[in-house]
Amino acid sequence: MLRTAWNTLPIALRLPLLAGLMVFAAAVTTTQVATRALEAEFPTDAAWLGEIYLDGLLAALLEPVRQQDEAVIAAVLQRALGFQAGIRERRLIVLLPGASQPIAVGAAEPVVPPGAAAWIPAEDGRTAWAQRPLALPGGQVATIAAQLDFTDSIARRSRLRWLLLGLDVLLAALAGGVAALVTRRALTPLLAITSALDHAGEGRFVPLPAATPGTEAARLVGALNLMMARLGEREQLAARLAERERADQLGELAATVAHEVRNPLAGMLTAIGSARHFGEDRAVREESLDLVERGLRQVQRVVDSTLSSYRGTVEIRPLEQKDLEDLRRLLQPEAARRGVVLDLLGRLEAPFPTDAIPVRQALLNLLLNAVQASPRGSTVRFSIAEEPPGILRLEVANTGPGLPERQRRQLDGADGAGPGLGLAVVMRELARLDGEISVNSDPGGTTRVTLRLPARAAAVP
Repeated sequence: MLRTAWNTLPIALRLPLLAGLMVFAAAVTTTQVATRALEAEFPTDAAWLGEIYLDGLLAALLEPVRQQDEAVIAAVLQRALGFQAGIRERRLIVLLPGASQPIAVGAAEPVVPPGAAAWIPAEDGRTAWAQRPLALPGGQVATIAAQLDFTDSIARRSRLRWLLLGLDVLLAALAGGVAALVTRRALTPLLAITSALDHAGEGRFVPLPAATPGTEAARLVGALNLMMARLGEREQLAARLAERERADQLGELAATVAHEVRNPLAGMLTAIGSARHFGEDRAVREESLDLVERGLRQVQRVVDSTLSSYRGTVEIRPLEQKDLEDLRRLLQPEAARRGVVLDLLGRLEAPFPTDAIPVRQALLNLLLNAVQASPRGSTVRFSIAEEPPGILRLEVANTGPGLPERQRRQLDGADGAGPGLGLAVVMRELARLDGEISVNSDPGGTTRVTLRLPARAAAVP
């Protein structure tokens, strides 16, 4: 839980806290290590002080011990016990050669046997025995021993240790606070940059105030402000381009709709002309009315297809033979005007399950392009056949100069855009029907455009 709470803190708070804690821990640890090292030297220092004390005591006892004058020795020991300005003695002993009892002054403590170690500390570390042999004439040896008390020294050291610890914690806390403030100040440019980037993500490119010249922060702020200026320019340019693209799309949509509506309108006008001249003939009248109805339905489908991007899909129907007959009637006036013969090969014996209206639009554009590209007196052939398994092959062939390279690449799928609205409609409708297209065009020879459409179950009536 603590780790989770730490991770939720912002880096602007975590980093200064971490720097301050590290400085605090380093300062306290260093001081405590030094204090422990000094305390470890205390036994050695105490033994050294005992040696110094015995040196001074021997200087006063040397002559009385040689003369083995017990009264003088006792007096010297008593006087030494009375001076406790530096080291406090608890018991002083002199053991003369051959004596059964030592000369002792001070507290009643066990006598240290002669020949023991020169320095014998107590278990609690507060007292210690220091002794030294003294050689006498005739090979005799006297022993001088002193029990030294370090209780006051230990108490002073303990008070000093706690004082140093408190001072150490205080200074370490101050150092940690200074480190945290310095780190926080060092993070100021970074925090300002982070805030500026957050604003940039919201679309607000606000420049930062200039930092101290010549510093890394100044170079970083300068680079960021330059980037912000460039991003602001890009956003403005992108907004203008998006607006222009929307206008282009609307213009293309309007042109495409006008192009798709114009073709059935031409056929309907032809049908109306036929009905006006031959309206007495019931067959001609019925055929003209059927053509006008299908033309109007195609116009309606164009409108519905345009709206389907916003209101969902529209109902589809299968391709029938009458759709192919409509194509011939719609194209006949343009073909007659250009002196081109239309030749329809093959029949649909049964409705083919696909979307009839897009197929009509694609074929109408291909055939219209073929008629317009064919020389006078030539023939435009349109053939239709079903291939297993469930593939409808539609082919448009004509003679003439051939397709321009850009239009051929557009139909082959190698170019995503082209100049002709008709070819754009063909490719769009073909993609909707999951169809395939192949182009074989020789300049001055025959151009063949072949469509292969798979059956679509949803188109079954």
